[in-house]
Amino acid sequence: MSDSERPMLESPLPSDEWQWPRVHWHAFAVTPDSATPSNDRIGYRHRPPEAVLRSPWAVASWIDDQTRQHVSHREVWAAHGGEWVAIGDEEDLDHLRRENYGIAARGDSIHTDIYADLVRHELVVEAVTDEQCRHGCAAGTAD
Repeated sequence: MSDSERPMLESPLPSDEWQWPRVHWHAFAVTPDSATPSNDRIGYRHRPPEAVLRSPWAVASWIDDQTRQHVSHREVWAAHGGEWVAIGDEEDLDHLRRENYGIAARGDSIHTDIYADLVRHELVVEAVTDEQCRHGCAAGTAD
């Protein structure tokens, strides 16, 4: 992504709800060979995060980076549109980045799957408040 695109995504925020409860996000990339099961949402709050994300932009960027590493570029049949659509291309990735940015701006968690060569990669970005955080990563500190 070029620097000229970044300000368009960062401003204006679609929502500032994430700021009031002092939310930050704990990020995890889970693959079939990961040691920890991926389906335990409460368990994520006890695990040390792989990354601590402090803004909606950081959330969208982390997911975008992880997605680009694993996504399969191909076309799939969209039954509701009755056409073949590309996934994993720049248009698709830009759409996903904007969607994830909007979700994070509401202070929400994001759990998503990426399939690459039939291997499932789960990306978990768990929203936590300072009170919920067990790892000492205060939301008010800078990126």
